[in-house]
Amino acid sequence: MANVFRKLIRKELGEVNYHRYSSFIKKNIDKRNINERLNDSQIIFNDMYEKLKSRDINSISMMHKRLNDTMLLAFRISKNFGFAFLVYLMATIYLLLRDMNPQLTTISVVLVNISFLYKVYEFISNKFCYVDAQLILVYKAVLDRLILNNKNNIKDE
Repeated sequence: MANVFRKLIRKELGEVNYHRYSSFIKKNIDKRNINERLNDSQIIFNDMYEKLKSRDINSISMMHKRLNDTMLLAFRISKNFGFAFLVYLMATIYLLLRDMNPQLTTISVVLVNISFLYKVYEFISNKFCYVDAQLILVYKAVLDRLILNNKNNIKDE
């Protein structure tokens, strides 16, 4: 399971472009100079812009909406992790303190642990996705620029 940003970029720009952009960022991630990093982002921005500029405004608007929904989803995953941890803790304590058949208790605790491990994996994969977050920021800038350019073109006409 990939993080939500990676899924969106793969869906919107394609698998090949995602791998190209992410490998470019990974290759240049150790650059300490901020100007070099900005230049790398500008290269990706220009490439994304060229790929998306021919799309109509409705398509761009839908892409922008999906991006906003994905950003909210990533935020919700991080925000709800504390609640998920509390529910996990309370459920485990409840199951252990309840006087049930030991086999049933074991199966229940294992299922709760598996569910919680999924939530941990989801949280970590979305929390520590530096490369994908960088790509999302560039992608958002491209979409914003395209929408702004379209609004300016409408005003000029």
